[in-house]
Parts: sequence; structure tokens; C-alpha cells
Amino acid sequence: MVSLEDYAGREQSYVKHVFLERYLEALVIKTASTYNHIVYVDGFAGPWQSANEQFEDTSFGIALNALRRAKQTWQGSGRTVQMTALLVERDAKAFVQLAKIPARYPDIAVMTYPKDFMSVVPALLKEIPRDAFAFFLIDPKGWRIPLAQLQPLLGRDKSEVIFNFMFDFVNRAASMKAAVGLDELIPYGDWRRRLAEAEPIASVTATPEERKEILVDAFTESLRVLGGYAYVVPTEILRPLTDRTLYCLFYATRHDTGLSVFRDCQIAALKAQSTTRAAGKVKYKASSSGQSELFESLHEMGPDEIEGRLEDEKRKAEAAIRHLVPKSPASIVYRKLWSTILLHHMVRKTDVNTICADMRKKEELLFPDWEAMRRVPQDNYRVQRAE
Repeated sequence: MVSLEDYAGREQSYVKHVFLERYLEALVIKTASTYNHIVYVDGFAGPWQSANEQFEDTSFGIALNALRRAKQTWQGSGRTVQMTALLVERDAKAFVQLAKIPARYPDIAVMTYPKDFMSVVPALLKEIPRDAFAFFLIDPKGWRIPLAQLQPLLGRDKSEVIFNFMFDFVNRAASMKAAVGLDELIPYGDWRRRLAEAEPIASVTATPEERKEILVDAFTESLRVLGGYAYVVPTEILRPLTDRTLYCLFYATRHDTGLSVFRDCQIAALKAQSTTRAAGKVKYKASSSGQSELFESLHEMGPDEIEGRLEDEKRKAEAAIRHLVPKSPASIVYRKLWSTILLHHMVRKTDVNTICADMRKKEELLFPDWEAMRRVPQDNYRVQRAE
């Protein structure tokens, strides 16, 4: 399990790894119930700044341990699932450490590549069996990634991707309006035109939120188009001491089950971010003032930053449900309803279940198929809005 003690000075990586650990733990277990072979691909493996000799604070270390635990879990149930990891790192010094990894995981087929990720994509695809499910982690140190060249990988069926979109760097490059590399990273979404409309003359600048919305929306569209994904959703990772977005973790999947698991993991990661940011601000204030001060419990302080936002998202989700559900006698299937809500709002499926059950009690929603003894709606239920 990831430990905050291993992330001094790089708390943003801790938040990213909390998400990655929870996501892989949940998704590998679920997909291994259907697929006999799971493949994890890390395009920029490192390791970088690892504080743990077992590399438990690295993306590939987290992934390999998740694969191992899932394999053992299913073995306990009498099911054999093959686990494979394909790790790519072009930096020679980092690769020396990475090359030691296969020997530590004899129960997993680990292959390492001392090459540039873009150049090795065809070889990676050949190593992934057609009937395997693949998880792709694309976490570059920079942003110069020609996304269209990854289309064969992104478009592979039976796969999901997590892409670290280096927003802070991308935003700076976009402000120069001449960064050709951004057209390769964000080939769809018409972001240049939208920015030009938001900033028609030199004296007019878009707000930080407007710029972020334009760039994030465009990259969302680029991943959706190139990968053929039904669901593409971002998670913002903030700088430790300021309310500025450092990067966005994009998750893309073709399955609503993956979307549901993502929202669970995203909210857990954002709560961890809130707590670590609160702790960092306290330490910074204490060190800059040179005084020891008494504060409330950090455990109590941290969640305040995110709890209000989560409650607001639930209110927005409820309003969206009212908008999406048609009036009786027309209806929408509940599975379609909750997946649409989760795509656009940072809520969990359990939140939507609770909201809809409460709206049914208030007779705002009708569920003609609701069965006795059911406490929450089922995926196949029809949903109607009362006249």
C-alpha cells in the first residue's frame, strides 16, 4: 500500500498513486473474472525519485503488486489468470533499475524495453494477446506526445487507459499560441479557435477556468475520437500549496462498470489530496512564521476542501436526473441514466442510487419495474418522471 511517508516533497505523486492503486486493485479483480489474461503497459515507467527499495511508490510497483494480489485472489477461488507487465523506459540510468524488476516478480511475466515509448508501440501490440484485457498507463515527464501515433494502442478493443495530461505545461505552451507540438497532443476539439474567441485581442485574456475548460475539453475529445471510448473523464491534481492545477489524470473506458469504479477511486484520491494539502499548508505556515501553532486535527481539516464540492456535485446530479428522465409514459433505462450522470458529474453510482430512491419516495420518479424488498434501483429498471 502507498504510504505518504515515501512522498515528502512530491505529495502530488502520492495523490496520483492513491488513485492508481485503488483503480488497479478494483479493475484487475473485476476484469480477471472475465478474462484469463491481463496485461499492464507502462509507457514511461522510470523509476523516478523512489524512496522505497521495493519501488512501492512507483507506478509500475503499484501495478505489479495489484496484479499479484488479483492473481492470488483468483487462485484461491480455483481460477488461473495470467498476468503480464510491459514496462518501457528510454532513460538509460532509470532503466538499469527497471531491468531488475522481472526477477522480483516470478509469478508475473514482466518484459522491459529500453526504448522510446512511441517507437515501441507496434512491438507492444504484438505482445498483447487478442483475448487479453489491457490497462495502459501513459504518464510522460513532458507533454510532447503525438497522440495520433498512439491510435493503434488507444483504439485496441478490450482495453482502458490512464493518461497524465500535463496541464500546467500545456497551458503555458498554449498561451504562446505557436506551440506546434500542442496540435499533435490535442488534434481534436478545436482548442485554438476557442481560445482565440475567448481572447480576441491582446488586452483581453480568458480566465484560468475558461482556459482550463477549453484545453481539457479538447483533450477529452481527442482521446474519445482516437480511442473510440464511450467515457473519458479527468481528475485534477493540484499543486500542494496553491489552488492551481498541476496536471489532469484522464481515464478512458468503453464500459460503464469501469466508469463506476473510476468515480469511487477518484473521490478517494481527491479526499487524500485534500488532507495532504491541508497538512502541507500547515507546515508551510509554521515554517514561514517561525512559530509553533495549535491547529485542529488535520484529519478534520483536510476533507473540508472536497466535501463541499462533493455535496454540490450531488445537487447538480439530482437536477440532471430531473432533466434526463422523461415524463411518463416514456422512460429511460436506469443503467443508461446512472452512467450518463457519472460521466458528467463527480458522484458515485451509490450516490445516484440513493438520490433516485429518495426521489421515488417523494413520488418525483416512477419505477414501474421496482421489485419488493429492493432498496435501490436495478440496472434494468425503467425510470419515468411523474406527471
